[in-house]
Amino acid sequence: MKRWHWKTKGLSALSKQQNLLQHSLAVWPRRGKTLLEVNCGQGIFSPLLWECGFDLTITELRPELRARAAAAMGCRAEIAAAADDHLPFDDSSFDGVVLHLSGGDRKKVEIAAREALRVSSGGLAVTFWNSASLAYLLHCLQGRKSSWPGPAHKWWSIWRLLKDMGGGKACGMSTLAGPRTLWNSTCPLGGCIHKLPLPLGAWCVIRLDLGPARPVTPIPLKIKGQRLRRPEPVLEYGSKNSLNSQ
Repeated sequence: MKRWHWKTKGLSALSKQQNLLQHSLAVWPRRGKTLLEVNCGQGIFSPLLWECGFDLTITELRPELRARAAAAMGCRAEIAAAADDHLPFDDSSFDGVVLHLSGGDRKKVEIAAREALRVSSGGLAVTFWNSASLAYLLHCLQGRKSSWPGPAHKWWSIWRLLKDMGGGKACGMSTLAGPRTLWNSTCPLGGCIHKLPLPLGAWCVIRLDLGPARPVTPIPLKIKGQRLRRPEPVLEYGSKNSLNSQ
């Protein structure tokens, strides 16, 4: 994964992934809010999440990747050694959680998603490579001569899983919709693969909002049989007679 992101095509794809993640989390409040990033890897998204204004905590199980993430973030985030199926935090410890799906079958994905929901009080954003995308289909038809950037999952499986367990409002977006030959930013058709309102691209973000509905202006109470007095002028200081006492 690290070597792939060093290449020109990988850097271009990473830029589109970062833009999509930032766009997906734009509806979440930032100031004074805590965010947990699970499976941060080497920290390719961590600086972006910190720059968005979150009080960031990141977790990674593999020591070598955790060391790279710590070097990239410094003192800007707390980093913990933790697996995605057992997070060392209390229930509802964070306002939001970003879960980067790793490999594994549906059962392992379900356990990781439930654990992420357990520690979140406001919302969960799940990122993953989409096996139901055109790019992945072409990758399979070509005999998988080149390696895929990461473990892939079907987007409708992740969508259904989150809807069944979360009980909140879900929305999905994606990027890198075309073949991998278009992921390079120098391609003239690259502009068509930046953001899609549907999880059809090669890399997806499905966000589940758990927080309460936005407050609305309450309906004023009707006062029967009474009328409010006309407002009286208010003095900034002193009594009513203080003006005539001089």
